[in-house]
Amino acid sequence: MSEEVGNEGLLRVLRLGIAIAVMSVASGPGCRPVAGESDAVDVTYAASLTATMAQLEQGFRERSGRAVRGDPRGSVAGAHLIREGVWRRDVYITADPATLRLLGPHDPGWAVVFARSEIVIAYSSESRFSSALDSAGRGELAWQKVALRDGFRLGRTDPDLDPKGYRALFAFRLAEQQYRLPGLADSLLAGPAGRESVFPEAHLSARVQTGSLDAGVFYLAEARAHGLRVVRLPHMLGQGDPRDTEALGRLQHRTADGRDFRGAPIAYAATVPLNARDSGAGGDFIAFLLGDDARAVLTEDGFVPESSPLGDRERMPRSLSARLSR
Repeated sequence: MSEEVGNEGLLRVLRLGIAIAVMSVASGPGCRPVAGESDAVDVTYAASLTATMAQLEQGFRERSGRAVRGDPRGSVAGAHLIREGVWRRDVYITADPATLRLLGPHDPGWAVVFARSEIVIAYSSESRFSSALDSAGRGELAWQKVALRDGFRLGRTDPDLDPKGYRALFAFRLAEQQYRLPGLADSLLAGPAGRESVFPEAHLSARVQTGSLDAGVFYLAEARAHGLRVVRLPHMLGQGDPRDTEALGRLQHRTADGRDFRGAPIAYAATVPLNARDSGAGGDFIAFLLGDDARAVLTEDGFVPESSPLGDRERMPRSLSARLSR
């Protein structure tokens, strides 16, 4: 199914640009609290949540009176910065619960899954292949045949830094198996000869929006927030169905420094690192993520809200544990 977001999507893109501009000033490893924000909650979150976080931050401020200083970052990279003590954050949000172990001595041993999504191929009307991708979204053309056309540029993120990057690899491997096309994964990964296909998350979305990339691998909710059209993949390739847990678990990516990540249904999880500056504030923000206001925002942006505990529930703040018991 191909989807396009109209005026509402364009407004979200504009809000996203404003949010990024604000966060570039207000966040970062060496940032200082600005006037009136000394009690702000510091949150490092998966960059694919950037547009949605702008709305969640506003909702939390209205409900609690506290601002949020957000750092959008690849989940692997964000965990490393916290583990090494470069950052002290009240909340860490990841697009893959497997990265929680990378927090090392600052891993509290618990987390909460608050949303799910799926992998899609996303593109804009500026793509040279937008017409063909529209047809693929309607089921009239095979998406992989469009992606293999001469000159087609399919962007993705770094699998060593970002879960979406290794999930793109998993999607291509699964496509090779399901379509019985040996070599398909390598062909999709290679791209046009001599042309780069791996980009930071913020650069990837900008390049797809302007048409300098013909399409990219995104999460469904992320693509909608950027106002992009999407080609939704068969459910196993999309990696969004919890019923595929066992099958997805057979997939694995090993990073250049020897870390292994296995396939799993896509889930966003939040926790309070042990070196948080204000663990109480971190718990309050996660509780907000589980509330009705946040769930409405998540649903509007295309996520599937969830409230599931991970790890040792005895270590979880009682207020959160009680909320998950409802």
